Amino acid sequence: MKKTLIAGCVLALCSTSAMADTWRFAAGADLWRAQGDGHVQRQSADYDHNYNWSGYLQLEHGIILLPNAKFEVTDLSTSGGAFDNELTAYDLSLYYRLFNNPLFQIDLGLTGRRYDGDFKTTHSSYSDEVLMAYAGTEVRLPGTGASLFGDARVHDSDHYDYRIGGAYQFSSVPVKVRAGWRDAQVDVKKVDQGVDGWFVGAEFSF
Repeated sequence: MKKTLIAGCVLALCSTSAMADTWRFAAGADLWRAQGDGHVQRQSADYDHNYNWSGYLQLEHGIILLPNAKFEVTDLSTSGGAFDNELTAYDLSLYYRLFNNPLFQIDLGLTGRRYDGDFKTTHSSYSDEVLMAYAGTEVRLPGTGASLFGDARVHDSDHYDYRIGGAYQFSSVPVKVRAGWRDAQVDVKKVDQGVDGWFVGAEFSF
């Protein structure tokens, strides 16, 4: 009886996955013209515009009980004059797709984020970890490859990271181009900084 029940559950999960046909792997990268503000160890500067970057790997599937996953690395570095703060954020987001139809999708989950920083101005390094709520959405324009998207990671009102923008999915190749605005606020240990600006990027999926 137990073996039959287990086999039935496995078959149900596999059947659901096959019927949904939603297995998807994606890799993407963004170039971000970022402007910093705030301070590190009570030091601030007249910030320069930096060209920061981010990249991610994403796995989505049709297995109902298991979350989808996205791993992302983001350069949050800021500089200005003698001020130089090199900061990288590593995100692992686990989320469920609550709604998915030809018009829109909505994702909800959690993000575990680790910060690794090197404040070269005072030759000191630092690190921290935070747990953030994760939400994402995409609204598709019927009959076109165009869409509007947004995602957000929120720890509290002083610590968040969000993106909004537009995208276009080519019909002949599995490539999506996108552009938008990103705003990240970091409040950990002796770091209280913001980075925001326009970004452009592309995603390859298969």
